[in-house]
Amino acid sequence: MTHRSTAKLIEISKALLTRTKQGRVTWVPTEKLDVFEVDFPDYSIRIARAPMFSGGTREACKIEIYNNEGRLIDAATSYKMEKDGGFPERENITGVLDELYELARRQALGTDRALDELLSRLSSA
Repeated sequence: MTHRSTAKLIEISKALLTRTKQGRVTWVPTEKLDVFEVDFPDYSIRIARAPMFSGGTREACKIEIYNNEGRLIDAATSYKMEKDGGFPERENITGVLDELYELARRQALGTDRALDELLSRLSSA
């Protein structure tokens, strides 16, 4: 991955985190377990957990960008983005993608709605 591509993926990730917190993007589950997607007119973005190393147990977040034909056009893990040198400031992309993944997961799976419903049922039981 080039430095330029990494910088753009970091900016996209930060913008997605901001828009997700604002409720301006809608994440949905995909056919793959624990992979979540947000769609745009010509592109879609997926976020998932991926092993940091082949066969490893430590995980990093992975962001993937697909075109409207479903072809993967760019992807990177937080680990690889942080390891890509040349940034004037150390980006905390791991923290950004970890938070984005958790927010996307909660939104796509309706976690808050489920918890609210359970609390309501328990209080009336």
